Amino acid sequence: MKRYSAFALFISVFLLTGVLQAQSVTELKARFKRSNSKTERMNLSYQIAEKQLNSSPTETTEYASIASELANEVGDKRREAEALYLSAEGLYRRRSYKEAAARYNNSWQAARNYGLYDLALSSMDRLQDIGLKQNDLREALKWSQETNNYLKGNTGRSSSSGDALRRLETKLTALETENRLLKEQLANASGQSQNLASTYEQQLQEVQSKTQQELSKREETITQISQEKSKSDSLVKTKARLLETLTAAQMVDSIVRSEQKLQIETQKTALAEAKLAQQQSEAARNVLLLLVGFVLIIAVLFFLRYRAKRRTANDLSIKNKIIEEEQKKSDTLLLNILPPAIAQELKTKNKVAAQQYDQATVMFVDFTGFTKIAELLTPESLVAELDYCFTNFDHIITKYKLEKIKTVGDAYICACGLSDKRAQVPDMIKAALEIQDFLQFLKAQHLSQNMPYFEARVGIHTGPVVAGVVGEKKFAYDIWGDTVNTAARMEETCEPGRVNVSEDTYWLAKYDFEWHSRGKIAAKNKGSMDMYYVTGLKNY
Repeated sequence: MKRYSAFALFISVFLLTGVLQAQSVTELKARFKRSNSKTERMNLSYQIAEKQLNSSPTETTEYASIASELANEVGDKRREAEALYLSAEGLYRRRSYKEAAARYNNSWQAARNYGLYDLALSSMDRLQDIGLKQNDLREALKWSQETNNYLKGNTGRSSSSGDALRRLETKLTALETENRLLKEQLANASGQSQNLASTYEQQLQEVQSKTQQELSKREETITQISQEKSKSDSLVKTKARLLETLTAAQMVDSIVRSEQKLQIETQKTALAEAKLAQQQSEAARNVLLLLVGFVLIIAVLFFLRYRAKRRTANDLSIKNKIIEEEQKKSDTLLLNILPPAIAQELKTKNKVAAQQYDQATVMFVDFTGFTKIAELLTPESLVAELDYCFTNFDHIITKYKLEKIKTVGDAYICACGLSDKRAQVPDMIKAALEIQDFLQFLKAQHLSQNMPYFEARVGIHTGPVVAGVVGEKKFAYDIWGDTVNTAARMEETCEPGRVNVSEDTYWLAKYDFEWHSRGKIAAKNKGSMDMYYVTGLKNY
């Protein structure tokens, strides 16, 4: 009964999701018709194309083409390349492979020209797949080699990004060697089939020559028989002339003998003709058998060649999948270290320029009494406890689209306002409150088990920072500025289990939370500063 209830719930959720999606697409289309801004129409048409990709590839192609044209008009090259790729996806799912290949080619060129690395790889992968689907192995091999060259070029430019990218470069070199071996095997197979074809052609010519000789012999036999018949005819005429001078008895005897000889000659001629016909039929049958055998051999050779091509295509497909998986691993590793925009800039330019952010929010989380707790735990238990806490902190800031900067010992630092994640100051404060709730829950668990527990102070400040990547080895994304120091002072003057914010941060989130004003508090090297405790979310 529980199983059927769960199934019914799943069906309900699925249908509700479909209805909501249909409503969303209808709303986007209505907004698209009402909009007069090219930029807004471009974004709306692109969103419609994305949502309709699975349900209506035809509409995806139509709206993605509109988005590409609008992006070209407003000068948004990234969106133009993405829209070209999306329109090609719609054609691909409709199995219009020729038109899809042209769109993918345009998308690849645009992505390559403007440094859109992932989009260029996706376009080349689709072009290779279309070559395989159309059984055009040369085209598939061309795009496989193009992908290898592109990956090799980009890997070389990003050689300072760590061991993972160097392993990828080694993998690409090995795959290029295997592709070259496959092409040599294919060329050898083609050469062997040509040699076999020439050998069997020579054998066929020899058989035809022997058959012609046999036919010549049969014609000579027929000629001899004709000559013998002519002799017999002349003999009959001679006998006829002799009849005139013979007696009646001699004439009768001569006629009888002549008839007997004529019958014998007639039988000999019939036997010779029957024998000749039999020999001719046997020769024709032999020629036919040879031709059938030759055709069968040619068919077998073509089948073997077809199997070799299929095997080569499968091997190329497997190698390309391995390349794609290795590339995904490399990108995932890089994104675990750097924000997406910074990682893309590093892969494209092999360096990252420092960038100024006028209004970034920085949060410091620091455990209190860490040294005493460390003395009560083994090193393994201490590291495991820190890992458990910091992993949950990672989950919380990811939920609120914040950017983790680093951990320093038992301190955890994150920020928002540094990228395109659009996190605001209230998101940072909500994450801070959730971190304190998590630590309170963990504290209750440890107290029930008579174990030491962590308490933390949280400080938040908003202001300008400079962000970037420094160094060449073991590089890391970091932030600098007085805002970072002020956030640290907010944490130092905070009580355990609470969230302390500066006046600048308070004014940016004043109406979203309940506050407790602490007044002016002395901060190290900063003088007296207005500080506020966050006591909870405001109930409306």
